[in-house]
Amino acid sequence: MRSAPLLAVALFGFLSACNPADDKQAQPTETQIPPAEKLFINGRIYTANSGREFMTSMALRGDEIVGVGNIVGNKETFDGLIGQGTEIIDLGGKLVLPGLHDAHLHPIGAMPIPSCNVENTPMTLKEIVDFANGCLAEDDMAEDEWITIELWNFAAGNQPGKEFKTIREALDAVSSEKPVILLGSDGHHYAVNSVALARAKNDAGETVGFSAATLETDFAELAPYIGLDDAGEPNGKLTEDYALTSIGAGNLLNAGIEKRRASPELMMDVTLPRGITSFLDAAADPNTLDIYDRLIANDAFHARAHLALYYDPGAYANDNGAVDYDRLLSDARMIRTKYERTPNIDANFLKLFADGVIEGDPLSDPPTLPNAAFSRDYLQPIFEWDEKSQWIKVTGYVDTDSELCATTREAMNGEETLDIAAFKIENGFHPSQCAKSNGVLQHPEDIIMNYVRRGDAAGFTFHIHAIGDRGVETALNAIENAQATNGTHNNHIITHLQVVRPDDIDRFAANDIFASFTFAWAVMDPQYDTTVIPFIDRVDGPNGIYEPNGYYLQNGYPAESIRAAGATLIAGSDAPVDTKDPRPFVNIEAAVSRSISDLPPMNISQAISMFDAIDAYTINAAKALKQDNIVGSIEPGKKADFIILDQDLFKLAENGRAKDISETQVLETWLGGKKVYAADE
Repeated sequence: MRSAPLLAVALFGFLSACNPADDKQAQPTETQIPPAEKLFINGRIYTANSGREFMTSMALRGDEIVGVGNIVGNKETFDGLIGQGTEIIDLGGKLVLPGLHDAHLHPIGAMPIPSCNVENTPMTLKEIVDFANGCLAEDDMAEDEWITIELWNFAAGNQPGKEFKTIREALDAVSSEKPVILLGSDGHHYAVNSVALARAKNDAGETVGFSAATLETDFAELAPYIGLDDAGEPNGKLTEDYALTSIGAGNLLNAGIEKRRASPELMMDVTLPRGITSFLDAAADPNTLDIYDRLIANDAFHARAHLALYYDPGAYANDNGAVDYDRLLSDARMIRTKYERTPNIDANFLKLFADGVIEGDPLSDPPTLPNAAFSRDYLQPIFEWDEKSQWIKVTGYVDTDSELCATTREAMNGEETLDIAAFKIENGFHPSQCAKSNGVLQHPEDIIMNYVRRGDAAGFTFHIHAIGDRGVETALNAIENAQATNGTHNNHIITHLQVVRPDDIDRFAANDIFASFTFAWAVMDPQYDTTVIPFIDRVDGPNGIYEPNGYYLQNGYPAESIRAAGATLIAGSDAPVDTKDPRPFVNIEAAVSRSISDLPPMNISQAISMFDAIDAYTINAAKALKQDNIVGSIEPGKKADFIILDQDLFKLAENGRAKDISETQVLETWLGGKKVYAADE
């Protein structure tokens, strides 16, 4: 923003009084304070201080804020700060916020490299084939061993048609010679073609492929993670990383890493245009941290980064399942030590997955159940394709407690072979839908407990992924036990919190645990919700999937309840999950309205105030990242990290225009007193 002349008489007089008229007086003495280098005036500056105050002006010197106040009504704030060379910048009434903190970001994965990227757009199977073929026709897109397509929307679209009945058939049309994989937009769901399925190796290292037969033998433990067609064969859909390892695709989770290494500056394109000055790399891969090192070496790193190092405890286990925590934590300490003297980067966090995901797959036969750890068994809905809506609907439920299901489970667990087609004709559902499951923890509970206890004792702060209510409860138990055993107070973070038991709400504040939400997901999304709610609540009543008294709607993303109980809320995008854009203002809109895209709100009682939403992105997240002593609010003595916006979020909310918050644009991003992004440049 250009320098402005002295616009107001009051300000002119104040500055004149602060500037000595002759050179002798202008010479600073040892006791004089150096003048501010920049004075921002005529703004609406939300300080995010303890009083949640707004100010009109702030002064900077070097990388610090040295004065905040109101020029006309509080001139003494700036006494002695204004000198002949102080640059005056007129904010023109614009809203200024502290620099945003994304407390759950995967910045390397979100880097905008050239790729075949579906961008989470719901597509029919035919449209997926057309997109893939068009993308692969472009230069350099089909040279790798695998054909990889990113940000596939696993929960919406994927409708079958005359050409393709399953995603496997569709991807076979993309290539019958090379393996093809769709990387789901959530990082937990995938889809592959027949070539990829045929690559599956069993524990003996033999290539036997995924099939109906091997899912009963070689891969029986993986069967719940493999989608099936109506003949019982894999339909191409896979859930979680276990199956990827079997088909030799585990390295594809870092698809495009060399392109990212070649253009490390793209990381700043993820953060700075969105006003993000600090972030938690929520699952930092030790093998890709050289991207940070390259940015630093090029003097091109403009952020305050905190690395939540991801180590799979299972990778440190011996043949008996005992985890070598000493070796794991030794590896983590080496990286922590490496960055101790690196400005603006630390590696003081550890990432842990308590459970998986809560989406099932209604388009599989039988429907694949959610695997997030839940407090009760998932329901077994009976789905039917609805030609009118071109989506599935629930027509009933399997009574898993019935005598029929009891005998069916017994038969399936024995050596008896069931005639699946005849069973379905007679009973109206697949015999596998008699199965009972309440999901799984990502690791045995004792490993979760021990890892958190040992990591906490080593001074690390955990960032724990927990989605199902039993996953959340387990994470709370682990933190509670670790702090009681170690006598520590590391203020750990639990993230996602898609479903939380009412009995666990108070435990966040009691244990000083930060509750991390991606608010853009706490909204109605009819196609997505059909992959979740029918497995938790009966939806065959008059209110359909949005039964207000249902367990999911009552306990889904309970942000306001956790806040009202005294805990601290923080916000994170989880980008590139769902989208590579961290979209902070979409998240803020959803936080205050529980709605985006003009849909009705999801459980409006869990909406939070604009102040709470902004604080979740600023001072609260700064506390969670243990840097609130230097950033997170606009106060004297703190670093000059702030952003200038084109809209006043507070006024939008006050005037009933919350749906416009998501359109907000960042005009400027400042880090340490330097303008590191300007929209007009």
